[in-house]
Amino acid sequence: MKIKLILILFCLTFSFGINAQKKKPAKKAPNAKVAKIDSTELLNKNQLKAGISQAKDVLEASLNPKDQTANQNGEKRFYDAYKLFLRAGDELFLEHSSTAFRVMLSLKTPAKDKQELSYDSQPFQGNSFNKFHYVAPVTGTYTLLATSMDAGQLGKYRIEKTITTANAIEADLDPAFAKQFKALVAARKDNFKSITGEKLKTDKKEVKKDKTAGVERFKTSFELVAGKPAQIIQENAGQASNFKTVLFETENEEEAKTYFEQLKKQIQVLSRNWTEQSNTDVAYSSSSDTDFITLKVNTIPPAKKKQKPLFQVEFVYN
Repeated sequence: MKIKLILILFCLTFSFGINAQKKKPAKKAPNAKVAKIDSTELLNKNQLKAGISQAKDVLEASLNPKDQTANQNGEKRFYDAYKLFLRAGDELFLEHSSTAFRVMLSLKTPAKDKQELSYDSQPFQGNSFNKFHYVAPVTGTYTLLATSMDAGQLGKYRIEKTITTANAIEADLDPAFAKQFKALVAARKDNFKSITGEKLKTDKKEVKKDKTAGVERFKTSFELVAGKPAQIIQENAGQASNFKTVLFETENEEEAKTYFEQLKKQIQVLSRNWTEQSNTDVAYSSSSDTDFITLKVNTIPPAKKKQKPLFQVEFVYN
């Protein structure tokens, strides 16, 4: 019995030792959850904060068959939606481009009661680009829809967003020029009547030419740039009026181009909600629904052989 008991105890001890050496199978780690990126926030990552006067975001995305769709008059368009948080008075600039289709944007207010459309109106020739400027009327989250101007289009696009304040945008402007430009825009509302002076006397050739074209010229004491006189040119018995002035004159073409470029940058900021019509190294024009501005470098041929040509920077507002 004693021997049998010892054997039983030995077996139990041996069994326990083996079991103690066996490793328990490791528990499987739970699958890590991958946070989904909210694509609607891609243009909302950087916002204006205290001490920050400009916030930028850039995205590259594409319209594809899985996107949301909108149907109008039997035409289907694909679109992506993005959120934009704006404070009242913030200025929003969007640059929308694509090599696949003509671009179009739609911006809805927080209450979704108003909608602004902006699109490339030019025929598509392999590259589409559109600028959009908007001043936020109220604080809140706006909804931006990125789509195509033509129905059923798919492909890649790019949007660059900039939010800034009016003070930040105009911080580098010449204050005197900015003040006069804004005053001229205000005077344009009554067809420049408030700044139109007495009728100008012109030579016989000009009188004949003006009569044929139905044009009359008037003095104005208003100077867009100090020391640079201007005139008001009326057409169709005063129904249409133009403000015209030469702001710079030199025999050096490069000097004229440099002045033109400096002034163009000022005007681009001051008329930032207008649409650019042309932009070269010697000509610039932009327009609103009612107004049209032209800035250009004119070459005046010499009156005599030994004289040099003159280069003038001319500004016309009509």
